[in-house]
Amino acid sequence: MVWKKYDDLLDFIDEKIDTSEPRRAEYFRGYLRGIHFHVHGGLEETTQMNDRHSNGSDGDSGDPYLEAFARGYRDGSRGLKPEDKDN
Repeated sequence: MVWKKYDDLLDFIDEKIDTSEPRRAEYFRGYLRGIHFHVHGGLEETTQMNDRHSNGSDGDSGDPYLEAFARGYRDGSRGLKPEDKDN
């Protein structure tokens, strides 16, 4: 990833976290953690977090905020573009 584009993406995500409703903000918080993992690789603790969120296990939690975070993390860790729409 080109670093200028990466910095622009981080600025975009920070803005979305600050201006979105709470559940959407959790998606973007998860995305931010995931994109860091995607770009920088992971330490043991982030690798464990990646394994947990990447397999979709949080989708059954019943907690919409945790589910939004996990979905964002999966998108970010896969290098996908972030969702920019309301759920």
